[in-house]
Amino acid sequence: MKVTQEKLEAFVSDRFRYAQGDLDCNRSGINDPENSKYREAIDRGMEPYLDVSGKRPNGYDGEQTRDYGGGSRQLTKQSGGKTYKQLFQKEYLGSSKFDDYDDFLNAVKNGFDPRLKDLAGSVGSEGGFLLAEKFEERIVDVVIEDSIVMPRAKLYGLKAGKGRTLRIPCFVDEDHSTKGISGIDAVWTPESAQKTKTDPIFRSLEMKTNKLVCYSVSSDELIQESGISLNDIIGNAFKKSILFKTDYVFLQGTGSGMPLGVINSPALLVQPAEAEQIGTTIIYENILGMFSKLAPASHKNAIWVASISALPQMMQLNVEVGLAGDRIKILQENSGKFTLLGKECIFTEKLPALGSQGCLILADFSAYAVLLKEGIRLESSIHEGFRSDLTSFRMILHVDGQTTINKPTILLDGSTTVSQFVALGAVA
Repeated sequence: MKVTQEKLEAFVSDRFRYAQGDLDCNRSGINDPENSKYREAIDRGMEPYLDVSGKRPNGYDGEQTRDYGGGSRQLTKQSGGKTYKQLFQKEYLGSSKFDDYDDFLNAVKNGFDPRLKDLAGSVGSEGGFLLAEKFEERIVDVVIEDSIVMPRAKLYGLKAGKGRTLRIPCFVDEDHSTKGISGIDAVWTPESAQKTKTDPIFRSLEMKTNKLVCYSVSSDELIQESGISLNDIIGNAFKKSILFKTDYVFLQGTGSGMPLGVINSPALLVQPAEAEQIGTTIIYENILGMFSKLAPASHKNAIWVASISALPQMMQLNVEVGLAGDRIKILQENSGKFTLLGKECIFTEKLPALGSQGCLILADFSAYAVLLKEGIRLESSIHEGFRSDLTSFRMILHVDGQTTINKPTILLDGSTTVSQFVALGAVA
């Protein structure tokens, strides 16, 4: 059955109306086996239409199931709708000549597959190839969704061929007592009176992508004899490595040859340890002090992130209630998910150990910007491991991250200083 442009547009219209709840699925013929070719043609590009309506099929408005080739997974609203397609303004992804990601990895490993001709990202004989769009989409979307920082951050995409730098205008919001909100002072003005001039204060946030390289070596015999796919061995390992490294630098990066992490940002506000506090401990007063330093506008979005080494200490935190000596735990757990003072708390190995500054942070990551550059490159080589029958793989991507604010904010009373990022100081 030939897929004509007219029929394709009609099918898109039906799918869009169905997503809005205006068309019954069975009556529309969407599930008709004869429409399988239309469904295949539309599925890759249907998401923008669903996002416009703000609804999901069957009235489901909470989570969307997406197939990444290795089983379906849930995309939550937490990611703010930022997907690979939206970052790089792609409504439809080009078709791929490869059956699946494993087929692509094997082609790169062999190095001379003619299907790689249009994906050459460097010298083809050296094994450097750009990932096909649909494979890059899978990696980017998985990393975004599973990360601590990226689903909650402001995400920006830099299209291929547009260099490495993106300048983002930001307000300078440092002192509400003298400069108004974001440098704009709203003034009550009588009828016919001269308007008071206020000048908003801007700064240019320059983001410049840094190169992240993932490297791995595999034995040809292991792959051939075990029957395990290259995707299971190499592809998933690269995804996990990218996820870990990007999350780590968004939290702890120095800004030198890598993104600038939250705990090294000039926007960070530090809650010092209490007088005579025992070393390598966290006490209730630390929690209250940190919460009091959080910017009021961030109460809705902020989450706690804690070093996994702090878990035993935090599990023992409690407060006495009433006269009977009853105590209530401060850290609550439900089905493996933690909350602290009613806000989500994530434990990770990506923060410093208990007792170090930054072992516990309270952060509103909507004030953190992440820049991803289009064009992940995959390279392979047999040369260095030729005598041992080993193949080397490396994956290269470009990314940057930094806070959109450059210092804490003085509130209207002139004496209270807050920030979107608060950390517990060292407790030695």
